[in-house]
Amino acid sequence: MKLSEDLLALLRRPSTCYLATLMPDGSPQVTQTWVDTDGDHVIINSVQSHVKTRNIERDPRVALTVSDPESPSRYF
Repeated sequence: MKLSEDLLALLRRPSTCYLATLMPDGSPQVTQTWVDTDGDHVIINSVQSHVKTRNIERDPRVALTVSDPESPSRYF
């Protein structure tokens, strides 16, 4: 998926990001985290021992919301 210029601009700013992953029982697990981009990918800050990292390794299906810090109701 190609990232839009609007999304790239938002990812390059200190924006609020929520990452939803799936627990082993299928329930959602949502974490606020730092987000960035290399221009082609969304980069999520994480630590190997964190639940979100283990969840992604087990099941890579995720949902991500990034809010504009100047207008939180504007998000991608």
